[in-house]
Amino acid sequence: MLCTLKIKLAPTPEQFHALLETMKRFNQACNYISEIAFRSRTFSKTKIHRLCYYDVRETFGLSAQMTVRAIGKVSESYRSNKKPCIPLKKPVRSCMMKESCPLKV
Repeated sequence: MLCTLKIKLAPTPEQFHALLETMKRFNQACNYISEIAFRSRTFSKTKIHRLCYYDVRETFGLSAQMTVRAIGKVSESYRSNKKPCIPLKKPVRSCMMKESCPLKV
C-alpha cells in the first residue's frame, strides 16, 4: 500500500535561498541534458545517462540522486512527446478576429 503525506515546508531564509539555488541548478542541468539528448537523437534514460552523467555532476554540482532524476525527467519528457506533429490544414482563427466578437475591444 502506498501512503502519501502532503506537508508544507517552513524554511528559514537561508534554507529558502539554498533550496531555490538547488532548484535553479537542477533546471539548468535538465536544459543541458535535453540539449545533449536532442543533438545526439538519444532519448533512452540509460543512453542519456552514459552520455552525460559525470559531466552533469561536475558542471552543476548536483548529487548523484538529483543527477539521475534530472536525466529521468528529460527522458520522460521526450518519451511523452513522441506523438507525431500533424500540420493543420487551415489556420485556427480565434473569436477575437471576427467583427462580431463580444470580447473585441
